Amino acid sequence: MKEKDWYWDDGFDSFWEPLCITDALAVRYMTRLFREPKYLTVYSLEQVAEGIWFLIGGSSPSDSSRALLSSAVSLRTRVACISAMTEFFRSFIAPATPGLAYEEADSFHCACFMWWHILAVSPTHGETLEGEHELHDACLRAMSEILGLPSDVCRISALHGLNHWQEHYGERVEATIDAFLAHGQEITPRIREYATNARAGLCL
Repeated sequence: MKEKDWYWDDGFDSFWEPLCITDALAVRYMTRLFREPKYLTVYSLEQVAEGIWFLIGGSSPSDSSRALLSSAVSLRTRVACISAMTEFFRSFIAPATPGLAYEEADSFHCACFMWWHILAVSPTHGETLEGEHELHDACLRAMSEILGLPSDVCRISALHGLNHWQEHYGERVEATIDAFLAHGQEITPRIREYATNARAGLCL
């Protein structure tokens, strides 16, 4: 059994709270990391996976991605952070994940796979957001761009997100996946099948 991640240790709060990470600072740091993932090269992919759950996961004790919901941060800044996620997938995740996706067996693949599902701005969380249209538009644009990257891990991450957003943005999700299937390059059989199911919101 895998040991619990470091940020669930009993002493985490005593370390985290003195840092006084405001919502604005959290968004600023995330945006910089997504735009400049070179800082992650000193870590293993397993460690980066833990970091993704820490930053993106809604149940994370840091609550970092919930800063994207904060009206204390300008909408333009929050949208820019979401847009920067595309660069993170392009510059870091895609080069790190050649070949097939093994999201059930590989911790890094799994963290990438769950990205758009666990992100706090996902409509599946059922919250009404300030600037909701703009934030959701940025997410859908990012997933569309990531879907075009030549990486099965990136593609299945985007498709998994689109699958969960299908209930709320059916026509746009269908159009995005249709365009991918019509023009995508070197689509593996598994990704093609997943895309077909995601288009209908049928993936678990």
